[in-house]
Amino acid sequence: MDINGFEQVVERYLNGEATNEDLLLIEQWLQQTGNKAYELTAEKKKIIAAHLLPRLKAITQTAAPEARKPLQLFPKRLVRIAAAILVLITTGTLGWIFRQPLANRIAPVAMNTIKAGPYEIKKVQLPDQTMVTLNTGASISFPVAYRGKQRTATVEGEAFFEIAADKHKPFIVHTPTLDVTVLGTSFVVKEQQHFATVSVITGKVKVAAAEQPLAALEACRQVQYNKQSHKAALQPVDVQQVMAWTRHSFSFQEVPLEQVLQAIAQKWNVKLELPGVASGKEFSGDFSNNDSLDDMMAALALATGIHWEKTGTGIIRITYP
Repeated sequence: MDINGFEQVVERYLNGEATNEDLLLIEQWLQQTGNKAYELTAEKKKIIAAHLLPRLKAITQTAAPEARKPLQLFPKRLVRIAAAILVLITTGTLGWIFRQPLANRIAPVAMNTIKAGPYEIKKVQLPDQTMVTLNTGASISFPVAYRGKQRTATVEGEAFFEIAADKHKPFIVHTPTLDVTVLGTSFVVKEQQHFATVSVITGKVKVAAAEQPLAALEACRQVQYNKQSHKAALQPVDVQQVMAWTRHSFSFQEVPLEQVLQAIAQKWNVKLELPGVASGKEFSGDFSNNDSLDDMMAALALATGIHWEKTGTGIIRITYP
């Protein structure tokens, strides 16, 4: 159910037209929000009161005027109902102040997490059309849809962002150490054991650590944050060098040959037939996004001396020299 649907449920509740399902939803929401405080300015409270008091009066009126029993004007449950009305009135009258927290509570947005394989360089498109390239082993978590006044993603490892421009919704990238805020730009963020680095390719970004501003960076500038000393160093950056890995689909550094072959087979969804003993060989090298399966196998054969062939059933048979 979205926020508009919930407003309709409350309207039916106040008008005495609520179904059993409506009553159950209202009760669940009141239980969930019973301990939540909503902070309003005095001016906002006056505006809300002007709308709220007539409706509270209508709720507390009895059908038989002759029944004059002592009336508890604001019993505890009515106050809780009023709190729900307050939220709905403020969202409708004062710019939907509580629309986002309420919507998140009623219908939270699901999160998606994607991780690049050990040697894989993976491209991911976010719901706002932002493109992210994950370096080997990196991961990103993001909502399946963006709502509210900002867009967010959480990254571990190294990632290149090409942010879709939206001047009304800043994009905030969270890492275990840094927060990077942008409107529409491209940059590389990298988390390592002792350092966290942001390198701007185009546009401008703001970088903070533990909610403390570190730098406002323009294109071809980099900030490197030392996690131990908590100091930041600003320096120029070679954009081509920083982005070199993004043009690859695989990157291997002294990886056992068998693991390289398995990674390639998984990428192209083919089966391997390997010798019964390990080759004892390692491979270092990168493959670009344009390299085909045959290109990759030919490069491996040239670098390691292996022989390979495709069988009639599509299996790749490997023999060692």
